[in-house]
Amino acid sequence: MKKINLVLILAVFILSACNHGFEKNNSNSTPSDPALTASMQGLKNNLSHLLPIVINQKKFNLTENQQTISDEIKNLYQISKAVVHTKSVQQTDPSLRFISTAFSEDLKRASDSFEAGQKEYARYTIMNTTAYCIECHTRTSSGPEFSTPELEKSLVDLKKIEKAEYHLATRQFDQALIEFESAIHENLQDKGNLFDLDKAVRHSLAITIRFQKNADKAKKIVQLIKNSNKAPYFLKQSANAWDLSIQKWQKEKPVKLNLKKSSGLSEAIKFVQGLVDQGRKSQYGIADRGGDIYFLRALSDLHLILVEDLKLEQLGQALYLTAVSYEAIRDLSLWSLHESYYESCIRQVPHSKWSAMCYQNLEESIYFGYTGSGGIQIPLDVQMKLNELHKLAISDQSPDRH
Repeated sequence: MKKINLVLILAVFILSACNHGFEKNNSNSTPSDPALTASMQGLKNNLSHLLPIVINQKKFNLTENQQTISDEIKNLYQISKAVVHTKSVQQTDPSLRFISTAFSEDLKRASDSFEAGQKEYARYTIMNTTAYCIECHTRTSSGPEFSTPELEKSLVDLKKIEKAEYHLATRQFDQALIEFESAIHENLQDKGNLFDLDKAVRHSLAITIRFQKNADKAKKIVQLIKNSNKAPYFLKQSANAWDLSIQKWQKEKPVKLNLKKSSGLSEAIKFVQGLVDQGRKSQYGIADRGGDIYFLRALSDLHLILVEDLKLEQLGQALYLTAVSYEAIRDLSLWSLHESYYESCIRQVPHSKWSAMCYQNLEESIYFGYTGSGGIQIPLDVQMKLNELHKLAISDQSPDRH
């Protein structure tokens, strides 16, 4: 994962709220768990000590702060294990469970690394936990904004791009878009940071397309790149492809579907399948971004579809399409999130055409991830898991991948 230098309190606060978000709309939900309230209070107390130290690299390296850092990271890890999903959450979008688990695992890794003397790696890992809150709390265009005066104070020491990411993670989409656009203009100047420019552009597209579903706003972002004589060639090439996709989108007739009906769900999945197919046609190679517009549009609808009562066939297809879409934009999302969706597809719809297709893509992704100059080196535990999933996924009638 790329370094996201945001405040640590954001990661824990947002992730915990995300885990329980679906309960707010459930008539059978129970009052908030007192244990969770106590855990959140513990988080705030720990973070009030750790936050200023983690953000400031100089303070992080001071000898007198080492014991405090060690204690607080350990405490955060223990609390992260106590924040669990309710039953209703586990039955909805499966990625929430994966994100929560990975979040806790990263805190454990940070704690172990710090104790082993790998201090900067531990700090790097802690900073990266904010990627989970961004991914978790921006699932769909609906839902509340999350922010507090305490969190807002943390913005003072952040760069423009980091402030934008903060507002994105707290669902303040309009403000995030303002900050990202400002970052785009700033980094289009001489000696601008190309990494920050690329991130600002693609996050802006994610906001305008995935969350706001606004083709006109998306086109405005693309035009900033197309009209600039200082934008790098690779970004201009992507902008040309994005512009064509947006033009087609603007010409489409609005589609209104009732997701509460099986027929409406079938039509919605068919529509999303079309978007994914178009995205694949527009993407030339694993690093190409020409299909981003289609994949972002697909994900906007897929997360709404996944929380509905789906038949197994519908569930398998929806999970497969979600995995494919996340794999296509993985440098904009959590790097391995697509693998979690492929695995969920296999486990929830075993011995089906969808599980077979998901396994083949998952295997390919894992083999690619473990391929280096010395060949393919897959750890034993990973290979054992692949063997288990293969048995669940493949049946005698499974079709070839398409």
